[in-house]
This record gives sequence, C-alpha cells and structure tokens, in this order.
Amino acid sequence: MRIRFAGFVSVVAVATLFAIPTVIGQGKAQKKADKGQEKANIQGTIQNMSKDTSTITVRTTGTATRLVVYNANTKFLYGHSDNNKPGNISQVKVSNYISCAGTFDSKSQLMASECVYREAK
Repeated sequence: MRIRFAGFVSVVAVATLFAIPTVIGQGKAQKKADKGQEKANIQGTIQNMSKDTSTITVRTTGTATRLVVYNANTKFLYGHSDNNKPGNISQVKVSNYISCAGTFDSKSQLMASECVYREAK
C-alpha cells in the first residue's frame, strides 16, 4: 500500500512540475496580446481646452501636463467614478477636475473613451 501511495504522489508531483511552465507561458502570452490595447487613466485639473482640435490639457501633478484627445464616441459623466450622471463636453470647464480613461495613441496622447468631471477634487 505504501509503495502504491508513494508512486501516486510522485506521478502527481511530476505532472505538476510539467504543467506549471505551460500555465505560466500562457499567462505571459495573454499579457503580451493585451498590452497593445492597455487601458490607461489620466486625472487632474483642466488647464486648457480646445474644442476645435478636441483636446483637453490636464495638469496631473505639480506642473506636469498631459494631453487628452476626445471624439464623438467619448462618454462624458458628471460626478465621481462611483456616483455619476450623464454629462456633456459643453459643461466641462477650465479648472474642473477630470479623470479620463482610454488608450494611448502613437503620439503618446490619451484617446479617451470615458471622462468623469466635477468642480473640485
């Protein structure tokens, strides 16, 4: 009985050792596939807006600024990320606090899919 149990344990151990690298390799491949469309978030105070070029300049920390690009498909919400209501780009003003989520384009600009804005942080 002891020999059978020891044999069973050793077979399970060997199978586990061969299965772990396969599972890890699949996880790395999935991360590489998702990396091209990784979601990003920029949040801070609106420093400048240009409705002609559909861009918002956001002051993130200190004096650092980032450019956010929006289009007709960008969803604007008023309030907080967990408590908001539908908004509109025409209601967004300089000095509002904004948090935009989307993907970066080739120019390192965030192409926003959703922006949540409010008066103060």
